[in-house]
Amino acid sequence: MIKGFSQVLILIGTLLLGSAAASGQIRPVRPATSTVKATEQNLIPNADFLANPPLLGWRTNFDYESWHKNNKNYVRIVTDHAPRPGVRVVEINQPSAVANNQGTKLQSPFIKCEPGATYRASVDVMTWHPAAFAKVSIMVYTTNPEPQLHMLATTQIPAMNGMPALKQCGRVQFADPKGGRTWVTTSREFTIPEKVSVKRATALLVESDIRDVEGLVVKLKDANHVVSKFLFEQLSDNTKKQMSTEPLPNTLGMLLLADLNKILKSGNIYTPERFGQVRLQGNTTAAQEQYVSFREGDIENVDSMVARLQKGEDPLSKFLMERLSTDTRRQVHNYGSNVKRHSTSSASEALQKALVKEFNELIQGGCLYAPKLFAHVRLASTTQAALRQNPQGPELIKLNRALLEEAYPTELVKAAASGPPGGDSVRTNRLLLEDTYPEIEQLKRRADVAQRPEYMTFQPEAFGTAPGERSNITSYFCNFRIVKVKASE
Repeated sequence: MIKGFSQVLILIGTLLLGSAAASGQIRPVRPATSTVKATEQNLIPNADFLANPPLLGWRTNFDYESWHKNNKNYVRIVTDHAPRPGVRVVEINQPSAVANNQGTKLQSPFIKCEPGATYRASVDVMTWHPAAFAKVSIMVYTTNPEPQLHMLATTQIPAMNGMPALKQCGRVQFADPKGGRTWVTTSREFTIPEKVSVKRATALLVESDIRDVEGLVVKLKDANHVVSKFLFEQLSDNTKKQMSTEPLPNTLGMLLLADLNKILKSGNIYTPERFGQVRLQGNTTAAQEQYVSFREGDIENVDSMVARLQKGEDPLSKFLMERLSTDTRRQVHNYGSNVKRHSTSSASEALQKALVKEFNELIQGGCLYAPKLFAHVRLASTTQAALRQNPQGPELIKLNRALLEEAYPTELVKAAASGPPGGDSVRTNRLLLEDTYPEIEQLKRRADVAQRPEYMTFQPEAFGTAPGERSNITSYFCNFRIVKVKASE
């Protein structure tokens, strides 16, 4: 009897639940899944720029990169042109000379990423100026295994704001958003790799690189040797004290290692007077030549440089134009005209690369100086002194570059201002020490290290494609999102 009554109650309850579900009062529970919907948590802190200040956590200042040294001046938060009233958007408003060269970028706060997980990222973009185009990327970083090294310009980030020193280990490129005064969305789904192979720098000394500590100490104490005298003066007091102790302490090798590495990172140590008695090998000479060679970004004002080459009003510009290759001369002649341009590489970028290549070939040839060519140029006293010395090799290349810099002061970046390419001065200094002291092991490549990616950051960039444009080139970005759509397995 009781059993039959229970069955009736169960039947009535089932009918009532079914009625409630049909009326919408109770929603059926779906099975749990490991996949997170893209509508859930946005992982980007301050993605709507409502913080005070609005760009809190976002990076616009890249003062450790010579390429983007004034970047922060072109980025601000506005509500003009927003897709909806009240929405805060990033405005990148850059001079045409900047837009047509390095462009302007910003980076979101660093987001801790999960190796093996899948994410979806999106952003809304509007290129307000007809000459503007945008690029959007996710940059992936791992901890820098050698944070003490001289940084590479854009692939390494120094320790700051509680973050460790980072090294870029991946880049996720979005499809280029279409241009025009209309908001468009570009998005990308991507998976963070479980591990990445990180190349290690090879320039700094490691413990095994000092093959003969005692022999090196004897030479460094020789005050009549110009290089040794220079190095000895920069050693720490503790190192000097241990060098005068008999027998030499076992800790001296590590002290020397630290001091020499500090010298390696101090900037290019080469001067003709200092290393004049040292027989430099091929690798050192090549490194010195690379140090003074032009690189992308050293033609700071492409518009002005091209205008002077096109007009040929001074003897040197006419001389340079005549020595350019046929293809580069054609690019110079067509610069600013209605030539076909690719969205991924402006005419300015292509021409800058071509001119850098041509200028490097010129400065690595014979001496560029001739009285008629530089009659209109007021040369610095140091340049005039270098001319009188009739330099050869790396010093001649350095002189040729100085001649061009002084002839085109607003168009070319000075080598001293731009600094050596990331890591090159460290490598050059290491090679110089090897050529001077056989007690130091020759440079060898050290094995890459396998590491897990740790952080990612959203990086939009804005560029321009109209070199002749005089007005500022503007783009807008908003609705930044990164969501996890699948956890690592």
